[in-house]
Amino acid sequence: MLTVKATVEASPAIGRMYATRGLDDIGDLLGKTLLLELVSSELDPKTGLEKERVTAFAHKTLVEGRYEAEFQVPASFGPVGAVLVENEHHKETFIREIKLVTGGDTSSAVTFDCNSWVHSKFDNPEKRVFFTVKSFLPSETPKGLEELRRKELQTLRGDGHGERRSFERIYDYDVYNDLGDPDRNPAHHRPVLGGSDKYPYPRRCRTGRARTKKDPRTERREGHNYVPRDEWFSEVKQLTFGATTLRSGMHALLPMLRPLLIKKELRLLD
Repeated sequence: MLTVKATVEASPAIGRMYATRGLDDIGDLLGKTLLLELVSSELDPKTGLEKERVTAFAHKTLVEGRYEAEFQVPASFGPVGAVLVENEHHKETFIREIKLVTGGDTSSAVTFDCNSWVHSKFDNPEKRVFFTVKSFLPSETPKGLEELRRKELQTLRGDGHGERRSFERIYDYDVYNDLGDPDRNPAHHRPVLGGSDKYPYPRRCRTGRARTKKDPRTERREGHNYVPRDEWFSEVKQLTFGATTLRSGMHALLPMLRPLLIKKELRLLD
């Protein structure tokens, strides 16, 4: 058996850092934060099937955002080609990097450059898969990873059905059919952009919301506009946008309030 140590660099969402923090802190104390599964690049020579995965929980360390796990891996396991991650927290977690070191030899460390949001298992029980930074042509993909790679590509493809949820990573596209709101006011009806044989574009990320009653071609505007989770602006940038919008609104509002304030002062002087 070989001892493999994993180091995970992660961080919670800024806006959700204190949401359900109590339950997640208990999970951290119990050592059940991130469940990791190592996947071999090779198939079992006897059965021709995927080798049994090696599992361990990553424990939170004293270093902020760092988790560590230790695996006992059979010497016949072969090269690690992928890591499955299950986020035990109630909210999503951003995984920057996973590094595997065998027997303390850092020169042979295997790095998984993740830089992605991992959903909570309470939102989606499916584990998230990360592959090594080494790229392969489809014909050269290691046999032990072919099925995982196929499932991962299938997960990212949309099928045009269902409403997208904010934590998903599905890439699915639709026409611009949410520009108007005919249910609120018939004057708010807008044409659908894209989708015709002559003008198939533009396209937007498909949200899958319900259609309006007045026009079945138009999508309701209630709810969120879906964007794959890793394509969102960073939270710092989103907060900056919010502050800039507020500041711009104040600049436009103050000149409108000035005449009212002057009239009120004159009335008080009279």
